[in-house]
Amino acid sequence: PGFLSGNYDPCFSINDCELTASRCEELTVDFAGFLYTDGICTVECGVLGARSPDCPRALVGRFGSCYPSNAAGGSSNTPVCFEPCNDTNDCIVGFRCLGDLDLCAQGEPCPIEPGDAICVPGPD
Repeated sequence: PGFLSGNYDPCFSINDCELTASRCEELTVDFAGFLYTDGICTVECGVLGARSPDCPRALVGRFGSCYPSNAAGGSSNTPVCFEPCNDTNDCIVGFRCLGDLDLCAQGEPCPIEPGDAICVPGPD
């Protein structure tokens, strides 16, 4: 077998992910008028919000954030773990760090907690 990706790493199918991941979640994010699509190895979660105890820790040392997949360009409202970040340097190549204000339209209900930021597909 080839190299398996860990949680929050990119994937094309669940077969690319370590056994600790239960999903390869495809996300499509509009950034400055361009669409960026990639998949991440992740798990479903039940405790919504930033620093969810249901989510694996990320490189920044915090537990991941649990939000509906479609909050960051996924195709369903299934809650999954996203990699938390402070800035784009915390995200892998092909992903960027976007916060609640970047991911949600002003005035719209937003599932992303105020002040939280997650790694999503985008320009480096």
